[in-house]
Amino acid sequence: MNLVAGHCAATPGPPLRQTCGPYTSLAPHYDMALGFESFRHTRRLFECLVRELVIRFASAADVGCGTGLFAKYLSRRWRVPVFGVDLSPAMLRVARKNCDREKVRLLHQDFRCLRLPEPVDLITANFDTVNHLVRRGDLGQAFRCVARNLQPRGHFVFDFLTHCQPFVSRRPFLRRLRGANGEIQQWFRWFPEFNRLAVRIVGRSPSSSCPSVENHFERVYTPEEVGRDLLNAGLIVRRVYDAWTLRPATVCAPRLLVVAQKPGRGGQSG
Repeated sequence: MNLVAGHCAATPGPPLRQTCGPYTSLAPHYDMALGFESFRHTRRLFECLVRELVIRFASAADVGCGTGLFAKYLSRRWRVPVFGVDLSPAMLRVARKNCDREKVRLLHQDFRCLRLPEPVDLITANFDTVNHLVRRGDLGQAFRCVARNLQPRGHFVFDFLTHCQPFVSRRPFLRRLRGANGEIQQWFRWFPEFNRLAVRIVGRSPSSSCPSVENHFERVYTPEEVGRDLLNAGLIVRRVYDAWTLRPATVCAPRLLVVAQKPGRGGQSG
């Protein structure tokens, strides 16, 4: 899920705290804290989409694959070769363990420069992957890469956070996730005038007296921005859903799920 490479450095001041680049210190604990829960939800939605829209694919790529849970699922459940793509070496190390003995090839690449060894029938980008594209022009560049790496009539399935967020003020919102290996705190801060969401992740482990800290920044997008950049990339929107209920999106929801398609030869889709 990471799109910006980072590094770890000790920051001054008591108590000593280690600040790391996105998805570095979090990687070994990601599945227990967030990964399994988000994977189960994403899997349920995806299987509904496949049935409803009759999506067929003989090859796939999961961009922002993180620890590889969804890439592993695509390979095992659908019996197809899968590329798992991420920019975080730490997350890819976990993915190698999760995808051991599966038909999954992991690639260390940036979404904005996606270049698969061969075009595929399906590309997915789950759980905020698109929102890690924060600079002007990033979204359109990534969508053009998707189009180049899709087979004709291939599908692109992704979710994204919209500007219709439920945060009522700038005050930080805390979410605590506790597990056997300690606690992870997510501090969210919403900046509506910049369409930005800042997330500070603090990891506390019984084996360490010093918490680790990761700072994440995401950009939210309007449906109009996403639709424009898909169209400019040559991709056709088939459906837009509320990503929590899977009902057709008739009003602005905090998270949307989009199914887009590359036209076939001759311009046909569907």
